[in-house]
Amino acid sequence: MNFYKLLGVAFNATPEEIKKAYRKKVKLFHPDINPNGKEIFKVLNIAYETLINPEKRQDYDKRINKNSLTRILEEKVLDFLGFTDKPLKGLDIKTTVAVSLQDGILGKEKTISYERKVLCPECEGSSITSYSQIVKCDKCDGESRIQTKIGKVICFKCFGKGFVVKNPCKTCKGFGYIKTKDQATFNVPIGVETGDKIRIEGKGNCGLNGGKNGDLIVRFKLDTGFFEKSGKDLILNLKIDEDISSYEYIRIKNPLNEILQIKVPPNFTKQSIIKVKGEGYISKSGERGNIYIKIV
Repeated sequence: MNFYKLLGVAFNATPEEIKKAYRKKVKLFHPDINPNGKEIFKVLNIAYETLINPEKRQDYDKRINKNSLTRILEEKVLDFLGFTDKPLKGLDIKTTVAVSLQDGILGKEKTISYERKVLCPECEGSSITSYSQIVKCDKCDGESRIQTKIGKVICFKCFGKGFVVKNPCKTCKGFGYIKTKDQATFNVPIGVETGDKIRIEGKGNCGLNGGKNGDLIVRFKLDTGFFEKSGKDLILNLKIDEDISSYEYIRIKNPLNEILQIKVPPNFTKQSIIKVKGEGYISKSGERGNIYIKIV
């Protein structure tokens, strides 16, 4: 029987983590509290006494971690099927966020909502709750492995745990995690461009068996609105049907939605371009570009 899996701790768990996990399990399966927990309570005590004692733990680890070719192949199969006892880092979550020119210039704070996997609050990822019935695997008789013609191999009824949970956690259906809505708040980098990314550690899917959470990777897509963009410069194609020479001023909005009153140069024609200095986009170093107005 895999004592680490039974207590719900990783192979590299500290004595403090083992004690904490044991206390939680005792509260669930003590015979005075849970009449169905008598047998599992006995095994929990054996598991705790083994893992909390350095010498016993070392002997136990040697017994279950033989580096044979068969063992390595078994581990790979279990990893693929998702039944490994190793700490597994949660998967990263990737999302794309549209940002305006204004957000890119000001470096505005942004909050997004997204779906992620988190440890089940009912069983804390172990798939075992107070109403669970845990029985010794009848295929391997609790030994985690079965004898075949090619030697002992991992038991694929209990997947090497040595025990079977007959009625796993109802909240997560035994998966150890649930899907939930979450939020992440971050600052849009100044001068952000389409394709730029930021990584928010620990905000991805939850890890299993004590593994770390994955990360949230935010990819930005810059929305230029009515402008065309060339580096940090912006080009505005302004449609005016009348004779532009009759205009003294024209009004436009810059990327910050501020209204600018632009004086029309003398002898201006539709083939000419008006340059508005310092009102364009911004570079990552903080330098503002220009707006170039084309009358069409």
